[in-house]
Amino acid sequence: MREVGDMVVKQGFYLRPRYRNYLVLWPVVLTVAEGRLRLVDHKDRVHLDAPAQEVSARFSRFGLMHLSHAGRRLPLQRHGANWSPNFTTRQVEELEAAGMPVPGLAGGMSGGGGDGLLDALAGLSALGEAADAAASLGSGGPLRRSWPPILTALGCRVETRG
Repeated sequence: MREVGDMVVKQGFYLRPRYRNYLVLWPVVLTVAEGRLRLVDHKDRVHLDAPAQEVSARFSRFGLMHLSHAGRRLPLQRHGANWSPNFTTRQVEELEAAGMPVPGLAGGMSGGGGDGLLDALAGLSALGEAADAAASLGSGGPLRRSWPPILTALGCRVETRG
């Protein structure tokens, strides 16, 4: 049986910048591996690289996932904005290698994942709710449904709202 720390999940998001210009959102890849969360943008800048236990998450009714670490909040969403840059070739290859859809590409968040997603699901099967939640990652299910069980299983503090 695999441990929670063995879980590897990748997903593409758009990061809202701090200066509140919502017309330009940055494409980022969130990687959950070895009990850590890592968020890297299209320019290879690392915005988050921390043990899951140090990260908290909150989900808004507007479809945002707010990750917080060391006093910094990182709002993530599934869709880009008018002038958002595209995912880079490296990001696209990384997501496709993990079997995950790429936001903004044809079939982006509507297709079901490939082998990488199936591997992640197999690894999560012992985690109960987290496995069910991961099934919605490739199909673009609501962030509030898919990510809380995964983050909770890793030890993140997850704030839920009714």
